Amino acid sequence: MSGSLVSTDVLVIGGGLAGERCAIEAAAAGHNVLILSLVPPRRSHSCAAQGGMQASLGNCVKADGDNATLHFLDTVRGSDWGADQEVARIFAEEARIAVRELAHFGVPWTRVRGGKNSYFIKGERVEIEESIENDGLIMHRDFGGTAKWRACYAAAGTGHAVLYAVDSEVVRLGVEVRDRTEAVELIHDGSRCWGAVARCLRTGEHYPILAKATVIATGGYGRIYGQFTTNATINEGMGAAIALNTGVVPLGNMEAVQFHPTGLIPSGILLTEGCRGDGGYLLNKDMHRFMVELEPHKQDWSHTSRSSPAAMSSPATWRSRCATARAWRHRTGRTCGSTSVTSARST
Repeated sequence: MSGSLVSTDVLVIGGGLAGERCAIEAAAAGHNVLILSLVPPRRSHSCAAQGGMQASLGNCVKADGDNATLHFLDTVRGSDWGADQEVARIFAEEARIAVRELAHFGVPWTRVRGGKNSYFIKGERVEIEESIENDGLIMHRDFGGTAKWRACYAAAGTGHAVLYAVDSEVVRLGVEVRDRTEAVELIHDGSRCWGAVARCLRTGEHYPILAKATVIATGGYGRIYGQFTTNATINEGMGAAIALNTGVVPLGNMEAVQFHPTGLIPSGILLTEGCRGDGGYLLNKDMHRFMVELEPHKQDWSHTSRSSPAAMSSPATWRSRCATARAWRHRTGRTCGSTSVTSARST
């Protein structure tokens, strides 16, 4: 190694929303925190998550009566009962707190406008009267797999707005961030992790970082699919790889890779789910709305199980069904082609 030893209380590998939020919590508790990031944190792939964040606030008419229990049930049913139900319950309860906390950090959530509002539902314009009492509260939009409108959003740039607000809080707390830096190996003694070996991507210098606690928050690994992904070029799975290299850290649910049905051909650029939540619909190369036939209940925004119409699915499950439907139509020659609008991509 060519660099000098660095020590800290908490080492966070990854400078996206998960890593920075963890760093905020640790720093607020009085610990010294160091973040390693391949890119400046505001360029993390979290910035690309534009559609919204699920939280059962129940602020608009289409979200009336929503609560954490409904959110929990949607999540568990949507996973075909594969989710850890204790974690799902915590998520559903804490999401409401997190969204309001993000507003405190400065996220400009889109707000409810009291009075008559015009929305697109299943491709048709609908007039809805919003309560004047709810004017100014955080608004929701429709996402696949939810019993109520539940996605809190900041216009068409949710990830961008949230990432900038969270990063500003990191700066305010004085958390040290080392960008253009990669963790190449974990330092461990049996089952005890003592930090990581880092490499500066500017100089190539390697140096050890010792920490009382090490957090890996490096995001997904869609780049293993090459060009068939909407993931950023930095999402190559290095965090999972260095954990696996220890021989003592297990990796779980590695098969749970989401595939998004609306990636543009040939660039692979993603169209947010918010497009369909706000009334957009999918067409095949013959300009036919095929999801109306395959999933009549919610059509392009389908969220029901075909074996059990009452069973709600999560947004991720909806993506899988929609992508599967598109793949089937592709095999039968009824969708993708030179004039196709969208294609399935890993996310």
